Amino acid sequence: MNQLKDILVGVVQAATATNVQRINLPFNNLADVFGFLINVVLGVGIAVTIVFLILGGIQYITAKGDQKAAGAAREALTNAVIGFIVVIGAFTIRTILVNVVGKQGNLDVGNVVNFGNY
Repeated sequence: MNQLKDILVGVVQAATATNVQRINLPFNNLADVFGFLINVVLGVGIAVTIVFLILGGIQYITAKGDQKAAGAAREALTNAVIGFIVVIGAFTIRTILVNVVGKQGNLDVGNVVNFGNY
């Protein structure tokens, strides 16, 4: 199988006008890619939640006694807190699954797509 990979890499490199520079990805398998994507989504979710909390707080402060504006600000803060709880819950579920399944688990998806040494 490695010989076939070497032949295919040689054909691809010969067909290009310039030398192809190898991209060293930090991912060795599909599980690493999904783990990275989950971490990115959780990080963005926490950042967006914090931004909405700040904006809701500013909206509440600038309501200046207006009951309608204060109610809208309270609703925005409530929604931001609910979003924060959902993101923290997703992070907790991810952490529990990683600890339960971990490296000893039999759910090896690492060899489905291998980005490593070709």
